[in-house]
Amino acid sequence: MSIYRQTQNLKAQIADTESLLELVGDHPIMSVGLNERLNTLKEELDTLPQESFEPSIELLFSGNAVVGSRGIKSLFISKALSPFQEMLKTQAALERFGKVGKRGKARNAVNTDLYLTALPSGSFGVELTQLQMNDIFDSIDVSKAMKSVMSLINDSATSDEVFEEAVEKTPKRNLNNLKKFLKEIAEENSFLKMESGEVGVTLSREQVYDAFERVSAADTEEEELFINAIFRGLLLDSGRFEIQTEDGGKISGFISYDLDEDQLIEYDHTFLNQECQIHLRIHKTRFKTGNEKTEYELLEISESREV
Repeated sequence: MSIYRQTQNLKAQIADTESLLELVGDHPIMSVGLNERLNTLKEELDTLPQESFEPSIELLFSGNAVVGSRGIKSLFISKALSPFQEMLKTQAALERFGKVGKRGKARNAVNTDLYLTALPSGSFGVELTQLQMNDIFDSIDVSKAMKSVMSLINDSATSDEVFEEAVEKTPKRNLNNLKKFLKEIAEENSFLKMESGEVGVTLSREQVYDAFERVSAADTEEEELFINAIFRGLLLDSGRFEIQTEDGGKISGFISYDLDEDQLIEYDHTFLNQECQIHLRIHKTRFKTGNEKTEYELLEISESREV
């Protein structure tokens, strides 16, 4: 049982016990027993860890995809879990390689293979767990990735504003997989419940559909651009760069994960405050609200030339 569910169960028992205490008042026998039980429950709650890095997640579904708590459509599970796995894979790579000091090191891919380890009921769902690891950090990266994916899914169902903010820190490839994932659930008229460690997310059928509509309405485009500009520097810890265009404007963005630390140090040494050719990828996302976000990704820096 996840820490989230244990926490919710204990809180529910505490609330029930407190309600009973109000009913019995100062009864000389019943109040003593209930107070003892209340203290025990609160102690149990206090001893639960605040955070867990167990690489396991439960997904519960309903609607046309399931038959009560007896079974779930195998085709639905196959089609829904494939984009979910891809989101997890992308996010786990970001957890590992998008941090300070990770660029330039041997890029041992995070093992994100998940195994079906249980079939939780109430409605019906699956428990997915990482059982094999390439190194001791795999479980931590996968656990964090699970919670990040859950957060993205929840943000997509919250509001247009929250979703648009979430997109700024989301790898663009995850948007398409998020749409595929939500599409399968929405088409089966299902709710979605997710639990991993201390985190739990519940989306009603209506919220799932709203999230799918919101994500589907987000139109993304990519194009590459070569420009001559002055390289103003980069920050390895945040993975950001800044350039100054020929007309004096400034462009900042994120550094491609394909560039290792040695290459970035060389760029900084060779081209800092110099005019050079900048190879960028431009990411444009248009939302159903009419808002548009543009992000720049640094792909390469070279000697200045005619473009």
